[in-house]
Amino acid sequence: MDGRPTTARRWTLVRSAAVGVVASATDLAALCLLVQALGLAPALANVPALAAGLAVQFLGNKWFAFRDRSRALARQGAQFALVEAGALAFNALGFHLFVTLTPVPYPAARVVTQALVYFGWSFPLWGLVFRTPQPQEGA
Repeated sequence: MDGRPTTARRWTLVRSAAVGVVASATDLAALCLLVQALGLAPALANVPALAAGLAVQFLGNKWFAFRDRSRALARQGAQFALVEAGALAFNALGFHLFVTLTPVPYPAARVVTQALVYFGWSFPLWGLVFRTPQPQEGA
């Protein structure tokens, strides 16, 4: 745990979820645009659409959800990128499995996969990326 009260963590989760909704809407809109307007196969449009929401996720979580005003942008950006590399892999694999092994429509497959990855992987690790160092006692 990061030592913050449970209520504070809940509000951080609520704010992060709101950022996630905006980032997911960006991702889903990009996916639909790539599939519907450009004629790409959903599996081919998958990764570029995921990348479209990445900047929204990083900046929204840093400044709005976790209220991190530190100047550690490069360090946090690198750590966030590592977390999101894992999330990208999990999202890509989950989406691929949904669209190739089930009759689930690709937009629903995207939403379900992202929710699973968000709650199980991303949000817990973002808490470490955007953790504000606590002053040490006696310092």
